[in-house]
Amino acid sequence: MAGGAILTCGLLAACGPRSVPLPTVRTHPAQLVLTLAELPYPGFQAEPATPGAGPRSNRTVAGGSREQLATLRRQGRVTGFVADFSRPVSVAQAVGPVVIQSGATVYRTGADARAALDRAAAALTAVGDTQVSTGRLGQAAVAFSSQRTAVQVTYEQYAVEWRQANVLNSVVVEGNAQTLDLGYALSLARLQQRQQRP
Repeated sequence: MAGGAILTCGLLAACGPRSVPLPTVRTHPAQLVLTLAELPYPGFQAEPATPGAGPRSNRTVAGGSREQLATLRRQGRVTGFVADFSRPVSVAQAVGPVVIQSGATVYRTGADARAALDRAAAALTAVGDTQVSTGRLGQAAVAFSSQRTAVQVTYEQYAVEWRQANVLNSVVVEGNAQTLDLGYALSLARLQQRQQRP
């Protein structure tokens, strides 16, 4: 996913002394993302047919490009999974998230995942997103906000990316800019973080 600037303390040093490397997480990424039953907001439905949702193998992400596939393997990427959820409501009248995306990508090592987090932050910065603080989350984390307007409604998007051992996690929420704040994304990220087990 994307994947968004001064990097937060989470990205630079996990907001404290350098942490001891954690054991490698070997759980399949499909078991690390949020499920519909875990969402704390009513009215959401799973969107498994959304482009980019579901299993995200290296071959899938590479899209037929041998060069991109080689790059992904060189970067230590193993596989990933993305779950998409949406709420069939009017964005103009909605309070809170309308779209939620939860992702997890497994890398061979924690160092590979750390480099992936750096790349994600650089990509979000490059497209002009605004970095915001995450507080303590995982071993390192970044978060970005962005806005766009469609049909006279201003949408807000918050993207949170964080690393736990060899897993790069992400949570993205979108909704009416007047009613959405970073707290929604961070609460979901902390819920997903509880599932990170070696």
